[in-house]
Order: sequence, then structure tokens, then C-alpha cells
Amino acid sequence: MTRSTKSTLKTGAVLAAALLAAHPALSQQCLGTAEALNLTAEQAADIGARGLTFGFLTNNLSDDFSRTLVAGAEAHATELGVTLVVNNADFDANTQLSQFDALVQRGVDGIFLTAVDAGSIGQAVRRANDADIPVFIVGGAPARGEVISVMNAASYQGSYDATAAMMEAIGEPNAQIAILGIPFALQTIRDREKGVLDAVGANGGQIISLQSDFSQDRLLELATNVIQANPDLAGIVATWSLAVNAATEAVAQSGRDIPIAGYDSEVPGYMQFHSGDTNIVALSGQQAALQGRAALEGLSQAILGAELCEEIITPNLLVTAENYQEMWGVQYPGATPPWEN
Repeated sequence: MTRSTKSTLKTGAVLAAALLAAHPALSQQCLGTAEALNLTAEQAADIGARGLTFGFLTNNLSDDFSRTLVAGAEAHATELGVTLVVNNADFDANTQLSQFDALVQRGVDGIFLTAVDAGSIGQAVRRANDADIPVFIVGGAPARGEVISVMNAASYQGSYDATAAMMEAIGEPNAQIAILGIPFALQTIRDREKGVLDAVGANGGQIISLQSDFSQDRLLELATNVIQANPDLAGIVATWSLAVNAATEAVAQSGRDIPIAGYDSEVPGYMQFHSGDTNIVALSGQQAALQGRAALEGLSQAILGAELCEEIITPNLLVTAENYQEMWGVQYPGATPPWEN
């Protein structure tokens, strides 16, 4: 996209904002779901003819969610004829800042971001704003700068539902629950934790531990320690995929029958369900492939002049031993189930 074209888009956005201010009812026309972001055949052809380049910044590629998110975006970029530049920050906020600034210097046409730290990325977002580069973010709005929208899975509800299923399976008053999390300063992570806290409280339980780390080995150590220190521990809730893996291994090593609920249903979790012998009661699954596609379509819609709603929520799946085969096809469309490999 040329500088003049970007300036035209910026001017158009200002005029659109003024129109919405004068006619509030029009604000209902913003695009607020992944389905609403879908490009028509005509729009897709328009985008494909522009020779666009999008930057795709991910906070990590260590879990199935992040890898599927990128794969979904790459597949759709090929369909659209868009060049996609993927960068992995590997949980390092400074690395992500450098990657972001490099994309701004390159003059890409849009940036999609899963932030390591939404607070520290704000200054880079402002530099993208100054360059008329639209930014679409997952997790939470940055402390500074403007984004076209924030896309989130149904983090609170997903955590609540999985935890509630575990609490029902425990079926005891005053059940002691431990939480294993991830130390991200993101609203979506806080929403997951709140969903757990509310579900435990609603079912008469009590939280006795809340610990987090980025490393699965360290999470395994934390889970092992909390199991050993609490003979009455009734359940563990893990708020991201590597924590789910760590909790599962720690419970297996302990030899105790401790139910587990988790957020992020990934290959190890599905294999646990398929084994028919697991302590996992329920997992909340984000639709990463859907989000990867929506990321490109959101940026494309913004370039075409559409307004995105401030937040776009994609629904979660509740995966259990009873429905895991069906849910795999929904969460990982087109991928061979791991139990068939």
C-alpha cells in the first residue's frame, strides 16, 4: 500500500468516526464476530489484487494453539494472495518490540499481534498509528496507541465452564483447588483466572494455591510440590496448555486420583481423552484456526474501509471424554486426529 493510499484510508477512518458520532445508531454496524469479518468473493479479489504484506507477531510457538493460529493465517494468506511475515517472540517482550518496529520500518500494510505484554507494546503501536498501519491484537488493548479491534476467545466463560464441570465431578463441599497459570500481563489471562475463581466459589470450593510459569518443567515442579504439600487437594485447574500437560503428569506421578480441568485443548489433552484413562474432566478449547483466518480478514476489512467493533469474541469449545472426537474436527478442521497417526 502506498503512503498516499494509507493517508486516504486514515482520512476515511476520521470521516467515518465523525459520521458515527453524529449518528450513534450506525455504530451497530461495526463488525463484531469472526463470521462478520468474512470477505465476500469480490472483497477477496480486491485484497488479492493489492499486493499486500501483513506482519504476524506471535508471543510464542511452543503450544498447539499458537502453531495452529499461525497455520490458519498462513493458509488464508495463500488463498488471498497476501504475503505474511511471521515472527515469534518466544515470550520475550523486548524481542517482540524489535520485531514490531522492524515491520513498521518495512512499511507493511497491517500487523496482527498476540502480545507478550500489552502494556509495553503500546509505544510500538503508536509508531504504527503514525505510519497509518492498522494493528489488530489478541488478548487486550495496549496501554498506548490505537488498534482496530481486540480479538479474544471466550476466556472467562471457557474457564468457568471447564472448572464447573470439574467441581461437579468432585462433588464435595469446601473442595481445595490449586491453579497453574501463565505469567502474562494480559486481560484474557486475567479473565481465565477470574472464570476459575468464580466457578470454584459458586460451587463452594476454596483456592489454596495460584502459581504460574512459562516452562512446562517448572510447572511440573510446582504441581508436584502442591500435590505433596496438600494431602486434601481435590482438584487442579490449569489455565494454559503447558500447565495442563504439567498437571496431568504430576497427578500421574503422584498416584493420586485428582481431577483436572484446563484451558486450551491441544493434542496431549485429546490423547488423554482417547486413552480412556485420564484425570482430565474437561478442557476449554480456543478455535485457533478460526482466529488465524479472522486476523487476516479483520486487517483486510479495515483496509477496505470497514469498522471493526472494539472487541471480537470467538466462541470456545468444551471438550470432554464424551465429545472429544467431534470437537477435534471443529477445533482443528482438516487435521488428522492424533490417535489415527
